Amino acid sequence: MSNNQMKLRLSSWLTFGCITLLQALSAPRFIFSASSSLMEQNYHISNVQLNIVIVASETGRLFGFVSTAAATCFPAWMILFIGLVFGLVGYGVQCLCISHRIPALSFWQALLLNTLAGNSSCWINTYCQLLATRNFKDSYRTIVDITSAYSGLSAKILPSLVEGIEGRKGSTNSSIHLLLSCLVPAAAGLLVALIHICLDFMECGDSDVFPSVFVLIIATGVYTLIESVAPAYEFVSSRLRAVILVLVLAIPFAIALLTAVADGFSAEKYQSQVTRRESNNSCESNPQEVKIAIRKEREADQKAEGEVDCNDKGAGNDPGMKQLLLSVDFWLFYLVNACGPTLVMVYLNNLDRITQSRSMGEASFLLEISSAFGFFGRIFSVMFHWYTREKSVIANPSLTVILMIPMPIAVFLLLHSNRCLYISTGILGTCSGALTAINSMTTSKLFGCRNLVAKQTIVQTNIPLGSLLYGYVAAINYQSEGAGDHGICIGLQCYHTTFITWGSICLAGTILSFLLHLRTQTFYSQKS
Repeated sequence: MSNNQMKLRLSSWLTFGCITLLQALSAPRFIFSASSSLMEQNYHISNVQLNIVIVASETGRLFGFVSTAAATCFPAWMILFIGLVFGLVGYGVQCLCISHRIPALSFWQALLLNTLAGNSSCWINTYCQLLATRNFKDSYRTIVDITSAYSGLSAKILPSLVEGIEGRKGSTNSSIHLLLSCLVPAAAGLLVALIHICLDFMECGDSDVFPSVFVLIIATGVYTLIESVAPAYEFVSSRLRAVILVLVLAIPFAIALLTAVADGFSAEKYQSQVTRRESNNSCESNPQEVKIAIRKEREADQKAEGEVDCNDKGAGNDPGMKQLLLSVDFWLFYLVNACGPTLVMVYLNNLDRITQSRSMGEASFLLEISSAFGFFGRIFSVMFHWYTREKSVIANPSLTVILMIPMPIAVFLLLHSNRCLYISTGILGTCSGALTAINSMTTSKLFGCRNLVAKQTIVQTNIPLGSLLYGYVAAINYQSEGAGDHGICIGLQCYHTTFITWGSICLAGTILSFLLHLRTQTFYSQKS
């Protein structure tokens, strides 16, 4: 193995470790699942106003195009720095307020801070994409899809860190959640920046990290799932469980270290082989021929990768923005996303209230379950796409229908006992995770790659709009069953009407996904 190949393998695993670390430890989307009650108390706001604060956080994520545009003007380290500062300010000021270190924030200040905190993830994601593009030139899209699955684990890791610091009872401490949401990403970002500076990243091609990466993420998912649901782990120290989770995240760095050691031992052997080859004129290699062979191999790998080719036309013949907004298929796809993954996200944001109404007090545990199952759903979609990229097994709209079918059933199950709450949370986490993973691929295949960022941004507007609508329904029903704006409601009736409404919306989304499947079936049959 040549020196360049050794450096390439080392940089590939270090890059993969940096991206997964940032994704897993960046501020979680579901911070409100564990913090909503104390936020409402400290900000002196109603359930409806709290829902608007959540919508503000989701709205901040819509401005990802700003960080994407900035990436063409600023160095990568500055993109990371901006994202970390936004998160540090957005969550840090709220932490100081809730811990009574500064005066209480007004409603509008809370909106601004949560918008800033939500936007921080866009800058961090852009930095991760820059790293992936620079070090995995041919397979960067698959690497981005894989590592984005780790973002769901933040809902598992941060509560575990809180439990490790404060004990199991401390997992409900909103101020600790907010404190870790700003400090942990900053610490991870500092580590990644140091690695980025110290390592001379190679740009000569891809290192073959497949299928080793799949083995790693499956093992990670299995451990997080077992750690969440296995009764034996209830007797394990919270601090030890937190340490083990951090060590699991560090596995790519350990692989990089082992790779460097192994390559170091083989370097001398390789050098002696090169010397023997150079001494034999008949076996002397032409450097230009080697470069041509490497380029051909990369082109073959890129073709096998099956990534979306932006010269290909989508189902709508790669429509412009005006045609897109007039397309029935696009709005069907938009509504399917709004009635599926977005609704699940609103459910998870309301876990604190839901468990409180049932006198359970296990919002963090349910969030960990959804995180673990959601991680599996994401990696299932990515691996399925990877191993079926050369043949048409099932179209994305068909897969969407399959994933949507269990979701309304799971929502209606929430009407029953607390045991159904665990089952439904696992089902919803798995299905929504898988749907989120194929969202970008479905958008590009159905509607083409031209102006893809703008198209994805339009699709993502369903998240704040859906959060506003579904969250408002939940807040109004909760307040009507409780004692006014700030009353606490106890009992199954608190969310009975809400679950019926959500289940009906999810069922409508399933029907719409089937209609989208029927309308796009001709396009996929022609393509195959």
